[in-house]
Amino acid sequence: MDKQPIIIKHGRSNLVSIIALIIILILAYIHFFKTDDSFQIREQVLQNQIDSLTNKVTDFKNERDSLDNNINNLNDSLFSLQSEIATKSNQINKLKKEYAKKVQHINNYTVNDINEYLTNRYKQ
Repeated sequence: MDKQPIIIKHGRSNLVSIIALIIILILAYIHFFKTDDSFQIREQVLQNQIDSLTNKVTDFKNERDSLDNNINNLNDSLFSLQSEIATKSNQINKLKKEYAKKVQHINNYTVNDINEYLTNRYKQ
């Protein structure tokens, strides 16, 4: 019987198989080796978020430094005020002691001493 149609049939089968294999390989290459823009987009978004957070951290550090300087200035002012208060307190204590001596001295006056003092004072 006819043997030729069988050879052609097998030839077409091989040709169809080769074409199918080439198509499958092309699809596999496209699927696995194509450039994925979505990954690059995600990477760029993440880098933008990192940059934004880095800027915020820098801003917070600058604000912290400014606040630290303010605290140091206030501490210096406080120290100065405490020194002034201590000086004024010492002056007040000296005046209290002097006043107490004068009061004690006045308490020792007799009526005649007081009359003499007032007379001399208002004579002028």
